[in-house]
Amino acid sequence: MNCPNCSKEYFVKDQKICEYCGSDLINETQTHQATEKKHESKSKLDSFLDDLGLKNVYNRIKKNLREL
Repeated sequence: MNCPNCSKEYFVKDQKICEYCGSDLINETQTHQATEKKHESKSKLDSFLDDLGLKNVYNRIKKNLREL
């Protein structure tokens, strides 16, 4: 991973401060972990619909069925 401030590479995932420039790395690490969790938590159906571009259509149909 690279520091967003100085672009130097660091290897410890839980590192909180860049050893070269001293900038805060917590936000970048948390954002990266949140992105990984988001991709892992998708169901197979959600992944399938996203791949086909049908997620919005599916959500509208589901919403209309609830209103019946």
